Amino acid sequence: MKWNTPLIGVVILMTLTSGCLGSIEDQGNENGLVVTTDSNLVRIQTVYDQGELIEQEDGMIRFDFSDSVFEKEILFYGISPDDGREEILIDATETSEIDVLYDKHGYYTIKAFAIDVNGDRETTEIMITIEQEITWTETNTGNPEILYFEADPGNELPSPSYFTLNSTVENPSSIIGIDGRSVSVSWSVVNPDGPCLSESRSIEDGDSTTWNTLHFSPVGMHELEVVIDDGQDSINIEHKVLILYELVE
Repeated sequence: MKWNTPLIGVVILMTLTSGCLGSIEDQGNENGLVVTTDSNLVRIQTVYDQGELIEQEDGMIRFDFSDSVFEKEILFYGISPDDGREEILIDATETSEIDVLYDKHGYYTIKAFAIDVNGDRETTEIMITIEQEITWTETNTGNPEILYFEADPGNELPSPSYFTLNSTVENPSSIIGIDGRSVSVSWSVVNPDGPCLSESRSIEDGDSTTWNTLHFSPVGMHELEVVIDDGQDSINIEHKVLILYELVE
């Protein structure tokens, strides 16, 4: 049998070439930009006492670039926080983590990036969600303050999915144990379009009542007010407002 020499050469060349490409790909160690977070959902904690803001713990997300592998030397890692702030840069030779604080709730599309020695940038996007929990207490008040809370997010992405309200009003017993009276109270929640939620109840001496409610797709500044309609001169109040977002995959 007579072999066609040129054809044999082509077959051998194709086999060698295929094997070489596969070997190079299998031995490659470049993963590119890999960024992980300690959480994609955190909550701002805001605390009021007697109508005064006493504490706010901003939501913090930690971005970790340590799993990234590049052929070229990386000089900087960075985050674009999507809330109007400038980019946050760190020296990649010193650390691979960036902590970013948020003081306003919202969906944020984060741009995480690396910059190499040539000034080239590789970028990836990460969606995070910042919610807010507001706690409010007033003790022995005859003229409750108004709780104001902002439903608009910290950027131009959609507003919260909803907020929940858990509000407890207590009619404390008389200190001397006599002349205890019932009290009638009314709640109202007002947004830029006017009243959106309301409730009225009567509370016996020494008792308390809790109003649980929620409101979907809130927009703008909201006012939560409790009014004493009749009866006892002073009451105790505890509000908890949760501004919440549906999770984004």
